Amino acid sequence: MGAWMAFGGDDLVVIADMPDDASMAGVALAVSAAGAIVGGKTTRLLDMPTAVEGMKKAKAVFDAYKPPS
Repeated sequence: MGAWMAFGGDDLVVIADMPDDASMAGVALAVSAAGAIVGGKTTRLLDMPTAVEGMKKAKAVFDAYKPPS
């Protein structure tokens, strides 16, 4: 886990490796409900093997997709 102060649209960036999405949802909801963070957002990051798998699936869909004419 790491935290950084930032300039721009976000004042604080925290990167946390959570065991699953539900765990992160629990943390985000609890911190938000306590009023500690206002206007926070979460972004799920993908490791490279997962990203590559997604890219391969996207190519397969793209190759098979035929837009309506």
